Amino acid sequence: MKQLTPKNDIIFKKIFGSKGNEDILKDLLSGILEEKIKEIEIQKDLQLEKSELSDKTGILDIKALTNNNVQINIEMQIVNYQNMEKRTLFYWSKLYTQGISAGESFYKLKKTITINLLDFNYFDTKQYHTKWHIVEDVEKDKMLTDVLEIHFIELQKFIKRGKEPENKKEEWLYFIDNTKGEKVKMAVEKNKVIEKAKEELDYLVGDEATKRIAELRDKGLRDYNGAMEYAKEEGLRQGKEEGLKQGREQGREEGREENKIDVAKNMLRKGLEIELICEVTNLSVEQIKQIDE
Repeated sequence: MKQLTPKNDIIFKKIFGSKGNEDILKDLLSGILEEKIKEIEIQKDLQLEKSELSDKTGILDIKALTNNNVQINIEMQIVNYQNMEKRTLFYWSKLYTQGISAGESFYKLKKTITINLLDFNYFDTKQYHTKWHIVEDVEKDKMLTDVLEIHFIELQKFIKRGKEPENKKEEWLYFIDNTKGEKVKMAVEKNKVIEKAKEELDYLVGDEATKRIAELRDKGLRDYNGAMEYAKEEGLRQGKEEGLKQGREQGREEGREENKIDVAKNMLRKGLEIELICEVTNLSVEQIKQIDE
């Protein structure tokens, strides 16, 4: 079993989404959003402990509310479901609309930010951190509304850069990725909140109950990835077989077509009626006349 890291979303949620760790989540979010957050309230999911064991591949996210009445949803995603845009918009819309009941004013709807930390490359962009809004097609500086804000952070692109951390966000990303020991040590030394998060990580990895749940989660995700890879390879194999089958069928069809033409030529040489040739070969009158010419 590989070492558990903050990229395991059980561990991630325990570190950043537990009551008492508001300062850790606040520091991470302020680094990502590049703005000061004074206070934050973690929206506790009471079903989390129950669902952790039964749902080994579903989304485990963290919901928070800032002092500016902004809703934030952040998640660690290590499986590429190939549909991140739709999944993100779906979960963003659920969070955005849950703030009002039927008949209440739309003014009660809160700005909602979704942050996706991806342990895989997804977008064809050079930057590892992309931020998305609704803007006008031609006049890109015209934004429809600021209530929608979606972030994607691709950890593999970030790590590949190999640069020293330039800001708080990058210190946190090195800690979360946890593959570059020197960079993690540097982040811990520079940021006291990351030092606290590291202590929390060490505790969680040593806690047998948490470790068991996290390892089950890891196994479930590995099994899912293995099944998807098998399905992909099987699909490619079947696709090749189907392609060969279609090729053979096309060849037979072309052979049948050539045979019809040869039969029609022989019948024309014998001076037989076009109508009879059409009936025998199933070729059209136009095709027969073209062959005759």
